[in-house]
Amino acid sequence: MNRSLSAIFFLFLLFYCSTAAAQSVDGPDPIPNVFLDCRACDVNYIRTNITFVNYVRDQQDASIYLLINDQSTGGGGREYTLVFSDLTVESSQSDTLRYVSPSTDSGDERRIGLNRYIKLGLVPFVVNTVAMNNLDVFFDAPGEGEDIQTEEIDDPWNNWVFDINMRSNISGQERELNAGFFSGLEAERTTHIWKIRFNARGEINRRRLDLSDRTLNINRDWGNTWGMVGYSLNDHATVALFGSARFSRTGNIALNTYIAPAVEYNFFPYSEFQERRFVIQYQVTPMFRRYFNTTIFFKDQETIMSQELSARLRYDQRWGRIDIRAAGSHFFHDTSINRFEVNPSFNIRIVRGLSLSLSGRYRIINDQLALQLPSDVDPNDPESILRGVQRPTSYDYSISFGFSYTFGSIYNNIVNPRF
Repeated sequence: MNRSLSAIFFLFLLFYCSTAAAQSVDGPDPIPNVFLDCRACDVNYIRTNITFVNYVRDQQDASIYLLINDQSTGGGGREYTLVFSDLTVESSQSDTLRYVSPSTDSGDERRIGLNRYIKLGLVPFVVNTVAMNNLDVFFDAPGEGEDIQTEEIDDPWNNWVFDINMRSNISGQERELNAGFFSGLEAERTTHIWKIRFNARGEINRRRLDLSDRTLNINRDWGNTWGMVGYSLNDHATVALFGSARFSRTGNIALNTYIAPAVEYNFFPYSEFQERRFVIQYQVTPMFRRYFNTTIFFKDQETIMSQELSARLRYDQRWGRIDIRAAGSHFFHDTSINRFEVNPSFNIRIVRGLSLSLSGRYRIINDQLALQLPSDVDPNDPESILRGVQRPTSYDYSISFGFSYTFGSIYNNIVNPRF
């Protein structure tokens, strides 16, 4: 009898343990942790309105990595690329969504639309979690006579977008007055094959200083027209034609005009432009220049030709961002008149909570063709400095370095807008 009871108790215990184990295995997972990597997002708005996940400040604590990149579209809007990656060992699930916000959207409409795509992208990652207990799906049904299927767009503007803008400013104090008026016109047409852009901008910029012995009137007017036509050859190469005409009081340029053919090659497909790019550009530029004052080369006007080769490498990945651009140019009539510059930028995640950033620029400058003769203007004179007259230099540079270390609670869910 005792043996029978012992056998029954053992079978019951075995059944209970196996049932409990099955329940623990089959039960819902906890709410997933999300690391949000987006430099152009309203992060507080996202955290406030999408609450069925936890937000963490370090990707080592995350089960979902969400990378959001954005770029401008042909109509002046923004295209967002959302890459969802499952960081758990058991799964390698990933997905990519693209959201396009037109130029007519307000900032609030744009962030509402982006939030909707973030929610849609997160749903597959939370289907087996406790978030499903309070999650629902709503469908905004089309009105009567509306077709849910996307139809071919009838665009009377044929992808052309125009923008006109004007602004003015005035400021001053007892012995100083600054006034400016800016106006601009932009036109753009972008398709998968063609990219056409044109802009015309200018500014009347005046400054008056009452000195102890005289009144100084400063003229910093400038104007510029620029245009380009680009044609896509394939998923890696593009050819283009650029044109421009401009003047600048401070740059001693009465007229600088050119027409320049160019070619561009991207070693990675343009479809991956937001994640990685390695772009080489080459441009030949014949130009005509006329100067306000005689230059140090004793020129009042000249027709010259230059060439430029540039390269840019950029990666946007989970471990951070690398962006390096280098360019060199020279004039054909005298190769010693040249310029070289390099612009590196790094933002790298080293270890948990620690990120390093470095950015800078260094330029070797041997092409200041528009420098005025000292007999006309002394660039070291304080009055010339106030006027913004171009000063001779063989190089310039800038550098910025920093680090960020964050520690403490791994969660970043709460938004408190007070103060």
